[in-house]
Amino acid sequence: MKRVWPLSDVASDEISVYDGPEVFLEQFHGRSRADQIVFAGYWLQAQILNGGLGQFFWNDTGVLAPEAVEACRALGLPKLAARIQEAMNWFGHPYPREREPRETALQQSDGDPFSELEDEVVGLIYEENSGLEQAAVKYVELHGS
Repeated sequence: MKRVWPLSDVASDEISVYDGPEVFLEQFHGRSRADQIVFAGYWLQAQILNGGLGQFFWNDTGVLAPEAVEACRALGLPKLAARIQEAMNWFGHPYPREREPRETALQQSDGDPFSELEDEVVGLIYEENSGLEQAAVKYVELHGS
């Protein structure tokens, strides 16, 4: 059985967040459900723990925000999913998968629009359902990759 994050990063070699929404969605949907969930969970955790919600949305990784919400739900992290959805809602509807509109919105904001969510989101990444990483391990163990 092939292993994915947090056991390895196999899917990251085959799914790109850097080539725009169309490429991302095509590659993402071409992978197994386990790869999709773990890939989205990995990038969500990596970006938020490195630089917060602002970094997650500012960078190319913001393309997968809807999939990150779904991954959190699938991993048994409904509170984290709700908070990520809340942050996504700041950008309006429909959520902009293209990086430029997200960057523009963040540049034009008065301060950090996610400051009130930040600590809670980080806490949920570590604590809800034993934490996102542990939930991903359990998911891979149960569903394979």
